[in-house]
Amino acid sequence: MESAAYARLYPREAYEKTLASGARGDGRPLGRARARTCATGVASGALGSALAKHGATTACAGVTATIATPDATRPEEGFLEIAVDYAPQASEDARDGRTRGRREAAAAACASAVANAAVLGKDLKQLCVERGTFAWRVRVDVIVLCDDGGAADCAVTAVMAALRDCVLPEVAVTRGKVALEGDGTAMNGDGVRKGTRLDVQTMPVCLTTALYREHLLVDPTREEEALSECEVSVVLTEDGLLRGVFKPGGEVEATEDTLMKCIAAAKLHYAASAKVVLEATEDEE
Repeated sequence: MESAAYARLYPREAYEKTLASGARGDGRPLGRARARTCATGVASGALGSALAKHGATTACAGVTATIATPDATRPEEGFLEIAVDYAPQASEDARDGRTRGRREAAAAACASAVANAAVLGKDLKQLCVERGTFAWRVRVDVIVLCDDGGAADCAVTAVMAALRDCVLPEVAVTRGKVALEGDGTAMNGDGVRKGTRLDVQTMPVCLTTALYREHLLVDPTREEEALSECEVSVVLTEDGLLRGVFKPGGEVEATEDTLMKCIAAAKLHYAASAKVVLEATEDEE
């Protein structure tokens, strides 16, 4: 029987043979993440945007902002919202409309990365336009274009790059009315966008690890996720602090030992993951 046909008929047996050879289906060692890339400024109409790729998994994020009335209990704060969706072509599940669980897991990881890591500061005061009257409502929309595993990780990369790329339009408040001076995309004479760049204060990254029997697979592909017994997504910041731990899928509970190994893997890969975002946005600083 040909290897491809055998793998389709007996996926677990075929994968065990692959692991026995000391490598995974794509040739990586168990503890190696896929190559990651990121580019900003991919959506001309957005205040900030980014396209991130982790292997074949691809996510695009765009930032928009509107003027809103602050919450009465937090008159000096603005709002930051994250929304995650899947394109119809992202995976077979997306085409069948069965991505709700995965979409919710990716959204939870992104929200945790942004909120728990205080990406724009704990109180979001930098989004205040006029105390108690006007504030920015910043929204990041993420579209997973291709889900070949680790969609939450890729979505977080795209969100962070898009936020670091974001420039808010200049605002003038006169007699209780607010007016935008430009749209955040206009350039000055030096080729720099006019407006106020968001002050991104922390750099969270997310890493998913899958458990397949006794093997821990860092940054699993979609095929590996389907075969795994459980998955754990870990959100970390540069100070080494945990900002979120999620179990987006699987049939068994992750033991304490498994969780600790997943956290250790995330810490080991943090620098390389953050570097992708920092290099993509270094010209924006």
